[in-house]
Amino acid sequence: MDKLRPLGRSIDDVLLPTFAAYAQFILAKEKDIRSTRRETHKYGFAPRHQLDVYYPDKEPTAPFRAKPVLVFLYGGGFVGGDKVNEGFAHSLVFGNIGHYFASHFGFTVVIPDYRLLSHGAKYPSGGEDVKLVVDWIKTSLAQQQGYESIDLFLLGNSAGGIHASTYLLAPEFKESREAVVAEERKGAGVLLRGAILLGVPFHWGTEDNVILRAYLGEDTIFENSSLGILLNEKKKGPEPTLPGVKISILVSELDPDLIYDSAKDFRKEWKSADITYDVLEGHNHISPQLGLSTGIEKEEAWGVQVAEFCKSGATK
Repeated sequence: MDKLRPLGRSIDDVLLPTFAAYAQFILAKEKDIRSTRRETHKYGFAPRHQLDVYYPDKEPTAPFRAKPVLVFLYGGGFVGGDKVNEGFAHSLVFGNIGHYFASHFGFTVVIPDYRLLSHGAKYPSGGEDVKLVVDWIKTSLAQQQGYESIDLFLLGNSAGGIHASTYLLAPEFKESREAVVAEERKGAGVLLRGAILLGVPFHWGTEDNVILRAYLGEDTIFENSSLGILLNEKKKGPEPTLPGVKISILVSELDPDLIYDSAKDFRKEWKSADITYDVLEGHNHISPQLGLSTGIEKEEAWGVQVAEFCKSGATK
């Protein structure tokens, strides 16, 4: 969108103006977005543990043999975010993401609320919440007719991507990961096939503030960052491996330098992972998730890219 570049690259500077710029385009598609069936379910022990499931009205496009299920984990800097943004565009965000992938590609989309600092979040609670979502998919969604075999994909944006990478790397979740990864499918069940990490700060450099200390720990900001976890695991032995799982790192052209730099550092260090790296032209830190379901080809191009990535990792 042409209006984005003059806003700059600071997240604080672009946040509200970017929401304002996309409101009209999302509202214009309100009927379409609301046409996708949505169900809300509880997935864990805390009141915050609620998730929305958006169901497709058509079968997934080839080459899927198992049901593609995409979990979207929104951002919000550990302090904000909801699966439904009640204060913006008639509460259509993030239903626009559920509708887009369900209606265009036949994906089933799961969008959970996870614990924020105001709910007592403290590292590694984000990874714990991702694990609980995976558990719910295994024990509940996979019991529904037609969902006996699921190809699972995680799409984590910003803080949501931090939580996704915590789940993928931290030793606390090794048992959970091993239960959903395999080089090849050998029957029914849930298999993690890919993770898309969008606009994720894999570390914060020298930055130190009250929010980072509150979530990551007073003296463990780097240690509990995605890169810090990876480096610590490499010190203890072979680096973490995820057989059969592809990783896509996406950075927006107008993201802050820290997002670029930390993504390159992370990719360089995780040598055994099957990682691709791409830059989303014309987007800033906030705009990708708002561009979906607008019907504007350029805004939705990254969604097509995500769908193609998922197809490339699907059960063959």
